[in-house]
Amino acid sequence: MDNSKIFDTLERKIEKLLARLRTLEQENEKLKADLSSARRSEKEASDSRGAVERLEKEQEAVRQRLQKLIDSLEAADKP
Repeated sequence: MDNSKIFDTLERKIEKLLARLRTLEQENEKLKADLSSARRSEKEASDSRGAVERLEKEQEAVRQRLQKLIDSLEAADKP
C-alpha cells in the first residue's frame, strides 16, 4: 500500500472521529441542560411540598381552634 492511500485512510478515520466527537459534544450539552432542568424541577417540587406541609399545619391549627370555639358555644348553650 502506498503512502497516499495510507494517509487518505487515516484522514477519513480522523474525520469520522471528529464528526463523532462533535456529535457527542452536542449530546453532552443537551444532557447538561436536561440535568439542570431536572434539578430545577426537583427544587420547585421540594419547595411546593414544604408549602403544602405548612398550609396543612395551619389548616389543622384553624380546625382545632374552631373545634374549641364550637365546644365553648355548645357548653354555654347547655342549661
